[in-house]
Amino acid sequence: MKGSDKGVNGSERTIVSFCTFVLSLPLTSSHSFSLLLLLFTFHLSPFTSSAQAVVFSHPGGFYADTFSLSMRIDFLPHSELRTQNSELRIHYTFNGAEPTECDPEYCEPLPMTPVLYSPSNLYRVQDVPDDRWFVPDEVQRIIVVRAAVFDSAGERRSVVTTHAYLIDSLLGRRISLPVVSLCTDSLSLFDFDTGLFSPGYCFDPDNPYNSGNYFQKGRHWERNASFAYYDPAGGDLEQDCGLRIHGNSQRVLVQKGLSLYARKEYGDNRFRYPFFADEKNQAFRRLVLRPWSTSWTGAGVEDWLCQHLAEPLRCDHLATRPVVLFLNGEYWGVYFLEEKADEHYIEEHYRVPDQEVDLIACWGEEIENGHAARWDSLYRWLQQADLSREKDFRYLASQVDIDALIDYMLLQVLVLNDDWPVNNVRFWSTAGRSWRWIFFDGDGTLVPFPGCINVLDHMTYNMPSRTTRTSLQSTLLFRRLLANQQFLERTLRRLKEIVDSHFSYDNTAPLLHDIVEQLRSEVPYQRDRFAKPSSIASWEVAVAGIDDFLRIEPQNTVEEYARYFGLSHPAGGGFRIVAGQILLDESAAGSRTFVVYDICGRQMGEAILQDGEQTVELPKLSRGVYFVQQTNNGAVQKWIIE
Repeated sequence: MKGSDKGVNGSERTIVSFCTFVLSLPLTSSHSFSLLLLLFTFHLSPFTSSAQAVVFSHPGGFYADTFSLSMRIDFLPHSELRTQNSELRIHYTFNGAEPTECDPEYCEPLPMTPVLYSPSNLYRVQDVPDDRWFVPDEVQRIIVVRAAVFDSAGERRSVVTTHAYLIDSLLGRRISLPVVSLCTDSLSLFDFDTGLFSPGYCFDPDNPYNSGNYFQKGRHWERNASFAYYDPAGGDLEQDCGLRIHGNSQRVLVQKGLSLYARKEYGDNRFRYPFFADEKNQAFRRLVLRPWSTSWTGAGVEDWLCQHLAEPLRCDHLATRPVVLFLNGEYWGVYFLEEKADEHYIEEHYRVPDQEVDLIACWGEEIENGHAARWDSLYRWLQQADLSREKDFRYLASQVDIDALIDYMLLQVLVLNDDWPVNNVRFWSTAGRSWRWIFFDGDGTLVPFPGCINVLDHMTYNMPSRTTRTSLQSTLLFRRLLANQQFLERTLRRLKEIVDSHFSYDNTAPLLHDIVEQLRSEVPYQRDRFAKPSSIASWEVAVAGIDDFLRIEPQNTVEEYARYFGLSHPAGGGFRIVAGQILLDESAAGSRTFVVYDICGRQMGEAILQDGEQTVELPKLSRGVYFVQQTNNGAVQKWIIE
């Protein structure tokens, strides 16, 4: 994207391409006269009276040392402005805002020195409630220059050209990660009424962690920005885009998530660049910048690692890579550039029109695209279905991609996602296609927190009250499926297969090592900017915890899953619970005692298997969740009464 065509808008490209096409036609063409007439019409259009762009002597990107930056005006063919050159001026800014005629006029080359750093100091503007606010003493900066052509009346006569310059000698280092530079007017971020980052007029002091301008959504809360992507290995992309806040509860963090929208009105409706090395798709309608600060442990790598662990599985997942963000030239920390899990993701990966996609979130509570009628119908059917019956299971398999669902479910269990299944759920379908789930947001994964509920408890929850992690609505599909013994056994086989291959430590350890080494040099700057992680030592501890998790937990998960659903033989003699009966899995002499507890740990009864017996009835209890413990060896199984 370097060169004189930077900044050409869509209309101007269309005109130039059309002119080239017409002039290439033979004069004998029966359409020549009409096309030449159209060409004349285009020549008289307003577009041809505008300058094409300001051209910089140096493209944006990485430089070892300082230099002087020159600018010149580049014109469209046949532009009348060529004859008015003496009346045209270049005005520029270096604070991220679009230039006006009131900004400095370019008269001579600009030395690339700290004099051109933005004076705005956005990092000092509070963008969270008082007790969440953190401001560093200083931040690193790069030089961003935005320039446009103006006539003698002060009217802008060109698009705005924007370049960002990462100069090693000024930074005192070479940034090893790709860099994203975003430039926008500071009022777009911090205006009281309209600023995306501002608590603003939407802030409620009685509800400080769920209110503020940054919690607003929709097109009304999208702002124009200049986006640039620079890869130290070579390659870049520069274009305008739409900018919004991304995420849910963590919008209240100082380091906020951001969504990027490519639209024709900004110049191009795609980000056309191979951001992700192993991703076939190289044109994206939407992108997300996920901040380091959303990591639950401070390791910063959980979501990246989960997405890469999902790559060989059959469920949908997102391409992602780490970047460094500069906002109006100010260092804004480590982010992960990622695909956005929306209808355009489906369009790009499955080649179906986005308007045909039904995209549902939160198990039907939110319709993100299309309609919910087909999902609502399936959900109502599930409420009455008995998937232990072959007919019902076959019908569900005609509506849901069972293989993909198994992998999605097992991935959530294997990474011990403590923020699921109520949260972070999106699934989609189109006419003639089965429902599929998209794995996204792995920030609450990979480290078992003391006292947290087991994910298997999350996905089998059967209590009427809703919690922050689970609910009856979010577990209905799983509870129905787990009533099918063949499904349970099929799922266990798949779990063992995944753990023995994709989730083996020999495979997962290199992934962790890769991302840790990519981030290591940037961690001190991320810490200094946002105090997350709190220290280098705490980051190392968090990373070591993930390493321990990958080394130990997957095999433990297989054992836990089998034991949880009565699919294995615990030491001392296994048992299964089927239709309110205990079934002994092997012959053994001597009697056995089984004690039943409710979810609060209260003893609700017992059942005794006498010597030689293979089955015994469990106590009659009301609907709910119970645990049955074999007293002589401690083996425990969960028992759900519908």
